[in-house]
Amino acid sequence: MKRSFFLTYRSFSAVSVFTGSFCLLISLASCSGSRKTANQYQTMVVKPVDPNATVANTSAERRTITKYAAYLKIDPDSLTNVTLYTFIDKWMKTPYKYGGIDENGIDCSGFIQRLLNDVYNIQVPRTSAQQFFTKNVEPFHDNSYFSEGDLVFFCTVPGNPISHVGMYLRNRYFINASTSSGVSLASLDDPYWKKRFVAAGRVKISKPMSTGSKQSQSTKPARQ
Repeated sequence: MKRSFFLTYRSFSAVSVFTGSFCLLISLASCSGSRKTANQYQTMVVKPVDPNATVANTSAERRTITKYAAYLKIDPDSLTNVTLYTFIDKWMKTPYKYGGIDENGIDCSGFIQRLLNDVYNIQVPRTSAQQFFTKNVEPFHDNSYFSEGDLVFFCTVPGNPISHVGMYLRNRYFINASTSSGVSLASLDDPYWKKRFVAAGRVKISKPMSTGSKQSQSTKPARQ
């Protein structure tokens, strides 16, 4: 246990240069030992129940996938979650509004709450801090471990350890609702976000237990 905490502390030590000691202490308290168990949960991937149900919209869906693959600078064939990118396309450029929850204006945590509910049928609390600390989101800090669907948390307000949230997509890009650009894509390598990054969080999704099984199954998510 002591060794696990020591390793976690070292992985977070570089964050203090950017986010300040207060953000670091909160992150340590919340993320200690999380990397050990994060791979127990499957990556969030939504696929149509009936493959024939989307035939009529194949062209529109392909255009959406092709557009976002270009934004993310990846092969279009690697994007399979049509539901996610269709949702993002619908909300893209929605203006930022503190406390907003609809297409007239929405804030960062409201957008993530809507995305998780509408795309994945998963309920999370309303604010970014609550989403970070909720029991079904497991924090981790290893940036080589990101996978599509992970939440990314930032310290953008001095004295507030978690004040912004987005969702990781691919190739170091994430979707968020920012005060400057509304719903938009951003890069974790952008100096502004890189300086303020605190941790990521994997939303836990356990597979249904089979008859007679004592534990729910899970799969290790692929790295992106």
